[in-house]
Amino acid sequence: MSNTSLHDRPLIFDKEQTQRIDQYLLRLADRTASPLVLLADISGRLILFFFFLSAAKSTGLAALAAGGFAASTEIGSFLGLNDNFQHQLLEGPLANLYTVKVGPELLLVIAYTRTTTFGMVRIFVKETQKKLLMIAKDAAKAREEAVHETTLEEGFDEELSQQLDELFADDLGL
Repeated sequence: MSNTSLHDRPLIFDKEQTQRIDQYLLRLADRTASPLVLLADISGRLILFFFFLSAAKSTGLAALAAGGFAASTEIGSFLGLNDNFQHQLLEGPLANLYTVKVGPELLLVIAYTRTTTFGMVRIFVKETQKKLLMIAKDAAKAREEAVHETTLEEGFDEELSQQLDELFADDLGL
């Protein structure tokens, strides 16, 4: 995007894209026996989620995961490792939380228990990540086209206004 931030113009997914995302997240949750899978943007806006948390708690988790990921990115920048951190793993005695960047704008968060190995989670997350990235690229392209159309319309409005001003100025002898 030109002069606007990714935070200013979040990705918007159409119905078909949302259904595909929904299928991919459900399949990931099934294959990893995960009690929670969610997709959020880097601003922490919840896109879709599955399982044990309420919508309000999932929204909060999405925001916290985005904040944690942003912090790890800043730590990397501080150490001269710009954009090196693409994954974040939080380990606990009962469950783990794995966050993965999906392109520049999305985060995939999965909670999994000790019944599933991290290696299996990584394999299935990587597969899901690739599919989600394709959808995100399509949504980003649609967003860019919409921005371009808006810019053209704004330019048309300005040009039309200027021509009308000139027309009336000529008629009034100004």
